[in-house]
Amino acid sequence: MSNSTYGKNIEVGDKAPDFELLDTNQEIHKLSDYKDGMTILAFFPAAGSPVCTVEMCNFRDSLNSLKSKNVTVLGISVDSPFANKVFAEHHGLNFPILSDYDRQVIEKYNVVMPSLGKLKDFKVAKRSIFVVDNKNSQIIYKWVTDNPLIEPDYNEIRKATGTFS
Repeated sequence: MSNSTYGKNIEVGDKAPDFELLDTNQEIHKLSDYKDGMTILAFFPAAGSPVCTVEMCNFRDSLNSLKSKNVTVLGISVDSPFANKVFAEHHGLNFPILSDYDRQVIEKYNVVMPSLGKLKDFKVAKRSIFVVDNKNSQIIYKWVTDNPLIEPDYNEIRKATGTFS
């Protein structure tokens, strides 16, 4: 399946598409509300799945060093705010987990996985990372995989955000 099925690829240097998504308490988060520093958009396929849990816990564990460099993490999945809340509470996730339940944002960022395992035609987010420079809303780092079992390179993300300790 072509990458252009859902929309144009978002590349490094492009303006990050804005969005409004609900968090686990059904509060609205807009990308454009983040004015300083950087935001890591961490799209993940399914709350509670093994690799997604490891990935989100890695962000949880590195959050203090990220916050000290003015970097915000936003986890984004197509799961409902209710499922995301159980996931976030169970794993002590200390950053917003946002629900793209209508799949508009994964389509805007062109990170739609058309099926998840044996769930045919169940569109979820491809595991992907976008780092946004909030001053100009510009994408400064992008990583996308078609394989939901692969984690991102956390050292690459630290390098892109300047958060090596």
